Amino acid sequence: MPRMRVLHKDDQDPWLLPVTDDPAVRALWQARERAHTDPYGAAQTVEPLLPALAQRNDLSPWLAFTIAVTGRIHTLSRFDTLDPFIDFFETERPHLVAPPAITLEVDSCFFGALVFRRPDHPDLEEWASRCEEAFEADGPIFARLSAANYLLLHRIWCGHLMAADSLCSRMMALRERTDDVRSRLLCHSASAMIRRLFLDYDACHREIELGMQLADETGVHSWDSHLAMQAAFLGLSRGRVEEGRYWLDAMGPAAPPEYLLDRSGYHYTLAWLHSLEQRLPRAQEHAAEAVRLARQSGAVFPQAVTHMGLGQLYLDRGRVASGLYHIAQARRVGRRMRSAKPVQFMRGLLQAQVAFKLGMQRRGVKALRHALQVGSAEHYVNYPWWRRDIMAELCSEALKSGIETEYVQQLIRLRRLRPPADTAVAADWYWPLEIDVLGTPQVLLDGEPISLGPRMQALLVALACLGDRRAWVSREALADHLWPDSEGDRAQQTLDTALHRLRRQLGSDEAVIVTRPGAVALDPGLCRVDYWDLLDYVEAGHLDQAGVRELLHLGARLCGGADESHRLLLPVDSLRRRLVARVLDAASGEGVPVGTRQYWLESLVAMVPEDESAWQGLIRHYRHNRMEAAASDAEQRCRETLGAGAVAG
Repeated sequence: MPRMRVLHKDDQDPWLLPVTDDPAVRALWQARERAHTDPYGAAQTVEPLLPALAQRNDLSPWLAFTIAVTGRIHTLSRFDTLDPFIDFFETERPHLVAPPAITLEVDSCFFGALVFRRPDHPDLEEWASRCEEAFEADGPIFARLSAANYLLLHRIWCGHLMAADSLCSRMMALRERTDDVRSRLLCHSASAMIRRLFLDYDACHREIELGMQLADETGVHSWDSHLAMQAAFLGLSRGRVEEGRYWLDAMGPAAPPEYLLDRSGYHYTLAWLHSLEQRLPRAQEHAAEAVRLARQSGAVFPQAVTHMGLGQLYLDRGRVASGLYHIAQARRVGRRMRSAKPVQFMRGLLQAQVAFKLGMQRRGVKALRHALQVGSAEHYVNYPWWRRDIMAELCSEALKSGIETEYVQQLIRLRRLRPPADTAVAADWYWPLEIDVLGTPQVLLDGEPISLGPRMQALLVALACLGDRRAWVSREALADHLWPDSEGDRAQQTLDTALHRLRRQLGSDEAVIVTRPGAVALDPGLCRVDYWDLLDYVEAGHLDQAGVRELLHLGARLCGGADESHRLLLPVDSLRRRLVARVLDAASGEGVPVGTRQYWLESLVAMVPEDESAWQGLIRHYRHNRMEAAASDAEQRCRETLGAGAVAG
């Protein structure tokens, strides 16, 4: 019986091969011994050995197969070198006779190779099931976690985020059963990626910190670039450019040139950073390099994603044809993935953006509807190259068109999007903080009433009443209103304390209350105040019928409110006069149905019965439409309200 050699010291390792003088097998042994510390070098060593090993009637070619696939995937290097192994597997797998642990590891590696290299394989889901078996079966934990990692990437790239999250939780449970550094680092990286996708900022940071700490303690830095990229993605997706730059500075040296996808990700993320800084030529250079490296790697999904990043930059620079070319390239590459929902989602958003810019409203709405249906179904709340300004515009368009309203509001809430500037705010826009001051004061935080206590509510209401979307409130005015009996310095100290407490009660990742020297304001992008809405309507250049209805609704609250103390801060009389003038102007416009005009004017005199011009507008309306009985009735009501001397005609 030939002597057998164990190729790893792990008692669970099932790989046993005959001792031989064959130089190919000896090289395979050596590669196996250093696969854990140098997976890239091990993969490079075994790849040219396949033709010789394939002639042997033992497990050596299959061991080479697992070393090559594991090494390439864990270093994210080059995947076209796996093509001969994939072809070998397709031919020889039916003839493989091996212990179950080996067949499961081989099959899971085949699935991993397909995910990166041939995601259009007709039997991909069948091999995904085998990969799931490999993860669930007893065996070396690193092999099991590697199988889970292939499944995780496949689910993320296909857009099945909830399934990916569930799988990640199972990986974390297995992580606790091993002290193997590679296994724990793999799990830290995988968990950071999932937590980022679900906007669990604290958990994502915790995984990154634990991973970096473990790398420093053990000297195993093969996952540093992965962890740094997750941190950079997290920072940039939150609009924190300096945080992203810090982690990119850490990622650059940690990603060797041969780790092609790491290098592609580095340039892709740098392009994202420069685009946020509006340094578009620099961004385009890095995005083009990201595309080049992704193509050189031979991995399919990263090619689609990088093409879309470059397409976005061309659109930002006004080069629509080039932008559309790269969007088409992303679609062409994405077709190789049978269920690449993230590609569909991002491509749909880009196509909608282009259509809206070109004035093609119907086409833009169609593309946006398709993208948001995919996003809603798969719970997408974060994706590469997240741009707040662009998403705010698209969310606004979606709300105006009634597209996936609940999902869009969730996006606005979770990402704290601000409504796009210089456009009318969609009626269904989600506001983290809502303050009503036209009637009885009410404060809603994330849609729910919040009790702040009398002092904190008085401060918040004062900020709402004394400011507007464009104006800051002086600290002196706030202090004089809230603490009129306190001396200057003491009042300012009390104001500082109150502002600190109010911010803490309101919570939020971003400050709803902002300050500058000598002044305080509510952030108009995160806060809706009914008084501010009323100002917008009375100052608008043109109001459509929906706008007039909302103006009347706000006016009813203004005119029907009790004379509470906070209303002394509002220019109530001025607002009433402007309200009357605005409604009369809208009622005199062309194209307003007679019944609608009558409703507006009757509502107006009900709100401000003391305003003679409102009565005059109503009476003129009835006379113009030859409704003499209604005109006489309106005159009578006017005299009863204002007195016999009122000019009612």
